[in-house]
Amino acid sequence: MAFEVTYTDCSAETYKEIRAVIALWNDKSLEYTVKTSGSTGMPKSIRLTRAQLEASATRSNSVFGLNENSRVLMPLSPMTIGGKMMLIRALIGNYSIDVVEPRANPLEEIDPKSRYSFISLVPYQIKCILEETPEKLNQFDHVLLGGMGLSAQLEKALSTVKPTVYIGFGMTETVSHIALRKMNDPVYGALEGVKFEISKDCLVITDSKLGIEHMQTNDLVELIDSAHFKWLGRADFVINSGGIKIHPENIEQVIDELIEVPFIIGGIPHETLGEACVLILEKALSEEKFMQVQSIIREKFGKYAAPKQQVISTILKTENGKIRRKETLNSLLK
Repeated sequence: MAFEVTYTDCSAETYKEIRAVIALWNDKSLEYTVKTSGSTGMPKSIRLTRAQLEASATRSNSVFGLNENSRVLMPLSPMTIGGKMMLIRALIGNYSIDVVEPRANPLEEIDPKSRYSFISLVPYQIKCILEETPEKLNQFDHVLLGGMGLSAQLEKALSTVKPTVYIGFGMTETVSHIALRKMNDPVYGALEGVKFEISKDCLVITDSKLGIEHMQTNDLVELIDSAHFKWLGRADFVINSGGIKIHPENIEQVIDELIEVPFIIGGIPHETLGEACVLILEKALSEEKFMQVQSIIREKFGKYAAPKQQVISTILKTENGKIRRKETLNSLLK
């Protein structure tokens, strides 16, 4: 089976972008410009080399056992690094790729008789699939989830599905994922050629396959050894309340199943504490439900982590569903 692209219910824009990625690769361009997602700040352009893209794609194909006999489903925007790399992996692995228009539930329109080796999704998509068409996940051998924001409830639900589900750790600068963890296992394991260190509690990445040397990140981790870590949160998202450092991402994972509307835990200026935790959401909870949320957080994370109040605000997101935390907080504080 050779490289082939088929399209299902795709917009003209998606089709055009995919053809552009393929044409650029076939032209053997030596440098590629991609944009970051914008989840931790304003999107910026990153330059990657052809050698880096090829090394990353070859490594991922090997990890997931993808070869000329494989067939994968692509439900991601070709504008993102995740979508681009799905195409480049298929080009290098010489296998077929079925493209569906990126949407909340990308499996809605696929043939229930089709079988796929692999699919990559963002957390919001997997949540919608589990709510609407969970049986269609059985059509895949491997599922890769990109981005953070997987709730404890979602992880529990995914532990019972048929395909092997992985969560990837990476960024545009590392050409997609450079570490993986399996569902309900909090430990990320490095891919071949990747080594981890820690500096100021944050992860430092070296990747011999991609030519990356000591890349400093803002990801707070518990380093287990040079190939394994537990992710704690982003250093630039930490809330310092009464001298206690609070990781909002960990709290959000625990209370996600209690809150039906988009929300985040944020820090706002406080005269005596420095910062106070608040629950920022698009629609207020009842007083009873808010007190329940406070109680759960207080019991698990301590009194300073319990939100002092509810703040109603729009939760800004990127085009692929990642929360734009900094922009949401900045908009609120203004």
